[in-house]
Amino acid sequence: MAALEFALIAPFIILMMLAGADLTIFMRTKMRVDETATELALVVTQYQNLYDGDFAALFNAAQTVAGTTPVTGLFGTTIITGIVNTGGRQTIAWQKRSASATFASLLGTSAGSTPVLPNHYLLPSGGVLVAVEVFTSTSPWVLSAAVMGTSSVTSLRSYALFQPRLGSLATVSSGNRP
Repeated sequence: MAALEFALIAPFIILMMLAGADLTIFMRTKMRVDETATELALVVTQYQNLYDGDFAALFNAAQTVAGTTPVTGLFGTTIITGIVNTGGRQTIAWQKRSASATFASLLGTSAGSTPVLPNHYLLPSGGVLVAVEVFTSTSPWVLSAAVMGTSSVTSLRSYALFQPRLGSLATVSSGNRP
């Protein structure tokens, strides 16, 4: 009798264990994307000035922080944006994207355009804001996707907004750091 009960319950228990493992992987991926955005924003805001040549190292650092979670390349994107408030008007001053980026910024994409900041965040006049957005693609297990209400492939996004600590960072200089 016990063997029969076990045979009836075992598939359900195994299914729950697999769903738990999948949910754990999904949450770990989300946490890595969050941590990558925060850490990269902290690093960028410690620069006194930025050069075009700095961004390759910054995108490599983002991938290092993310570990095996793709945040650059075909399955992930990292976007660093400089936002300024000049005379009460917020604009995107510059934006750099990781190579082979497949995701578009949700803050805005063209220099000079008005950014869409979360919670209608308003920079003080003359202020500068560095925004880091990190995207990745993930594929939850088929049954987990149904429970979470998503398709089999979904994207995760995280962002971090920080004001520069040492320099203005309102512009990016061309070339490499001297």
